[in-house]
Amino acid sequence: MSITEALGGAEILAPVVVFAVFSLQRWKSGLHAAWREEAEAYRARAERLDEDVARLVAEVQALRRENAQLRAEIRSIWKSSDTESRIT
Repeated sequence: MSITEALGGAEILAPVVVFAVFSLQRWKSGLHAAWREEAEAYRARAERLDEDVARLVAEVQALRRENAQLRAEIRSIWKSSDTESRIT
């Protein structure tokens, strides 16, 4: 194989290698961007879920307070009805 044949092969092979490297790099950057977008979407969803959980916890606490108040009212009504039934 002479130098001329080697240079002729290199002229053909070099652009193919450069094209392959650039294509691979572009594919990697596209893949990186896709994963970044997916991570941002996951983070946004996690933040929304966190806000929903905090809202639900507050709502459950409010319902428990209301439940305790209603139970206290019921107890006081029962006690007063027991007292009235004993009087009559």
